[in-house]
This record gives sequence, C-alpha cells and structure tokens, in this order.
Amino acid sequence: MLSVAALFSLNYIISKLGMRAFNPLVFAYMRVLGAAIVLNLLVWRGTRQPFSREDRKLVLVFSLLGVVLNQTMFLTGLSFTDAHVAAIIITTIPVLTLGIAMIAGRERATPMKVGGIVLAGAGALLVVGGEGIFGSMRALIGAALITGNCLAYALYLVISKPAMARLSPRLTTARMFGYATALMLPIAAVPLARQSWATIPPRAWLALLLVIAGPTVAAYWINAWTLRYADASTVATYVYVQPVLTAILATIFLGEQIRAIAIVAAAMIFTGVAMTSRR
Repeated sequence: MLSVAALFSLNYIISKLGMRAFNPLVFAYMRVLGAAIVLNLLVWRGTRQPFSREDRKLVLVFSLLGVVLNQTMFLTGLSFTDAHVAAIIITTIPVLTLGIAMIAGRERATPMKVGGIVLAGAGALLVVGGEGIFGSMRALIGAALITGNCLAYALYLVISKPAMARLSPRLTTARMFGYATALMLPIAAVPLARQSWATIPPRAWLALLLVIAGPTVAAYWINAWTLRYADASTVATYVYVQPVLTAILATIFLGEQIRAIAIVAAAMIFTGVAMTSRR
C-alpha cells in the first residue's frame, strides 16, 4: 500500500509535466491504452482463469469506475490545479469508501477507524483551506472533477472487494484496462483527432511511458492484489501518504510552495493513518 502511494505521488508530477504538451483527455486515453497493451501481454501466456458472463459484467463495471471515470476526471482536474492541491483532495477517498461500505453493509465502522478518518480528513481540509483552491473558476472546476474521481474510485474499491478475493488480480486488472480502451474512445475521440502529434517533444512521450509503467501498470496491479488481504477502507486510507510525498516532489520539480499549514496537516494525516490501520 505504501508502494502504491509512492507511485501515485509520482503520477501527479510526471502527469503535470506530460500534459504541458498533451491534451489531458489524450494523455488519459494514451495512458489507458498503453497500460492495456502491457497488462494483457503480461497475462497472455500465464495461467488464466476464464470469466463467467456475470464476472465479465462485473469487470466491465470495475473498468467504468476504476479506470474510465477515474482517469478521465483525475487527469482533467489535475490539469486545472496544482499537484499538491490535487493530492489533498484525493484524501477524501477513504471517507467516501468507508461511508459506501457502511451503507452496503460490508464493513463495520469501529470508533478507532472512524476517528482516524475524521482526524486525517480534518488535516486534509486544513490544507485545502490554507491553499484557497476555490479562489478561481478554473480551480473550482478542477476540484469538482477530482472530487468526482474520488467518488468513482471509492465505489470501485467497495464493489470490487468481494470479486478480487476470488478472481485473478492480474487478469482482472488487465481486462479492466482492455475494456476501458473501448469505453473511453467516445470521450477522447475529438481531442485525439485535434492533438498536434508532430509538436509533442520527446520528454512528453517519456513522461507518458513512465506514467504507464509505474503509476498505472505497477500501482493498479499491486492495489488489486492488496484488496485480497485488507479492508477496502484500509487500502484507501493509505492515500493520505500522497499529499506529503506529492508536496515534496512538487516543490522540487514543479516549483510549488509548501506552506507551514501543510506540515501541521501532515502530522494529523499520518496520525489518522496509524489509527485506521490498527485493529
């Protein structure tokens, strides 16, 4: 889970650099397409557990929530916001995940777990207030899109938990990205046609390749495997590590400023992670 958090933190920085040349929707589609090719090649010769018709329907839903809506809204929203601000908004995922899991009757909300999520969520809100991300319409749109991404991913975590306990994580993840290449095409078709491919510099292509290899292929694969052995809300809680790592990386590579209020919030966030991880 810590490895996934680190890879996702790198994703903010590399994606921001790549989208200086790519349209966000084009970048999102190319990311999904590249990951689909790599993941399906990796499982091509391995032991494959055939999906039933019902399982294929489930994986299609997982693809819509965990890949299509997730990637489309996240990368478009990220293009409108600073990397560390986007990472802070992502910390709403555990709160949404626990709420959905409770409504579905799949997880029991213990006082320790709820208290940890509340404390970490308060830390995230502290950073959001300090940064003032709602100071412009562009920031509002970005925040709304990333919030929608959080809801889609939280739904994916809860809904996929039972299936991931019996299906092959590698094959499921590969098929999710394979289905997403078709599901995303209507969304990305116009930007793909209008993209000026000849003007894209090599460093932007390198950024795309790095995003495919690390934050996409490796992170989704590890995350799917982790869902076999941990509660969905616990997996989601490790997203709280991302704001701190992202803020450090954004300062180094993007020139973003870390405020003192972010340090206070980081202490609250890590305390919340510790509380929610205890049984």
